[in-house]
Amino acid sequence: MEILWAFVIIGGPILLGLAIAYATFSYWRRDRRVDRVSEASAREVREDIRQEERRAG
Repeated sequence: MEILWAFVIIGGPILLGLAIAYATFSYWRRDRRVDRVSEASAREVREDIRQEERRAG
């Protein structure tokens, strides 16, 4: 049982650190062209929602 707790206490933070490093690395390697497309799409959705709210209320 002590071995399990040692693994959790030592391995947990190591695993968490590796996950954070992977996420950070993936974030910086992303395709920034997709960001512009996502922002434009989000703007369109927000505008559609505003128009629907104006019609309804």
